[in-house]
Amino acid sequence: LIRRESQIKRLPRGTPRCVSQRKRTQKRTRAQSSATTPMRHGEELATQGVILLLHKVAIPVALKNGPEGVADDVVLSAVVALLVTMTMTPIVINWMRRLAAVDQVTERSSHLVPTYRGGGVAVALGLFTGTLVPVIDPAVTPPPEMFVVVVAVALFGLIGLIEDVHGVPAPRRLGLQIAAAGTTVAAWFVVTRPDLPVQLVLPAACAAAVWITGFTNSFNFMDGINGISAGQTLVTGIAFALVGHWEGLDTLRYGGAMAVGVALGFGPYNFPHAKIFLGDVGSYALGAMIAVLALIAVAHGVRPETVVAPLLVYLADTSCTLARRIRSGKGWYTPHRDHVYQQLTVMGGSHTRATLLVSALTAASAAFGLISYSAALAVRLGSAALAILLICGYLMLPRLLLATRRARAVADRSGRLPAEHTGAEGQPDPARNTPAA
Repeated sequence: LIRRESQIKRLPRGTPRCVSQRKRTQKRTRAQSSATTPMRHGEELATQGVILLLHKVAIPVALKNGPEGVADDVVLSAVVALLVTMTMTPIVINWMRRLAAVDQVTERSSHLVPTYRGGGVAVALGLFTGTLVPVIDPAVTPPPEMFVVVVAVALFGLIGLIEDVHGVPAPRRLGLQIAAAGTTVAAWFVVTRPDLPVQLVLPAACAAAVWITGFTNSFNFMDGINGISAGQTLVTGIAFALVGHWEGLDTLRYGGAMAVGVALGFGPYNFPHAKIFLGDVGSYALGAMIAVLALIAVAHGVRPETVVAPLLVYLADTSCTLARRIRSGKGWYTPHRDHVYQQLTVMGGSHTRATLLVSALTAASAAFGLISYSAALAVRLGSAALAILLICGYLMLPRLLLATRRARAVADRSGRLPAEHTGAEGQPDPARNTPAA
């Protein structure tokens, strides 16, 4: 009895003393933990199958051809980035759970369930390991401008991680971003030593820093629904990889391939149902990488419309939204739901439809940019006009949908049904006036 009493006294506070009660509590705890596990058993098997397929097929094919060019290392960089991102994301989910980095639901949120943020940590790790492939391979000389990409991803990713975990006021965050952009531009000037007149060095550096900061924030602003940034990164990576292949720019090849890899690796965790968000760490890292790659492409003589075309949807949506908020007297840096893709979800559209729409428009715009890569002037002007028409249609889409709804509401109130809800003789068709119709 004395021994039993001493064992009971040594139990932690709050532990049930009855054996059957302890067993029930343990069983309930295991059930709750299994319900909140980020990956289910089927997803773990699928992930292991993809890893096994890549390990047995993709990597041996990439290594078998030998060091005859950069193409094999480019493929291997994409595969490594995909594998690291896919395998690290569940671990990052557990980290963010311990840090309590949860994106709560507010009146300005587009999600309905509290979701962990900070998944961009896995994306950044995938990018870092992908850049090691040309460094490790002794038969390939790594492009020196990849160092600039690494600096941008590291600095902006660190700022985003601090914001995700602890929070940073907007003015201080903007100052840190400008400092990170200035450091990135300085690293680019040191590595490449551009042949510019002395009087143009400072304006060029300021313009480059403004571009990097601006597009990184644009990417962050647009990362508001499931899968939208993964789709943007995927399309942009393919376009940049093709341009790098045509131009012989190894930095664009590696950067585009790694962007495709991390987008495919992170996408299943974020689309169509999000287990974790990119967070500021992911949107800042990807936005800075894409901005630096675009800057490098333009600096090497690639036509600006080809470079800007994959980014046109994000740039147009952000610019028009900020201009509209500033004109109406609202704070441009405060959270809101005024972007076009957010208005589409507020009006009843799903995250999946909005993401697919934005990704399709981005792919079409990127295709027009690739068409104008080496085309004649007339073809370039035609492609630019078609891309602008697409973007204008996207920007006007919420207004068109709202006008259509108002017209239907007016017709319903006046007793006149639209033509698509009437039968052959103009009478109401019951089959077409169901709630589903």
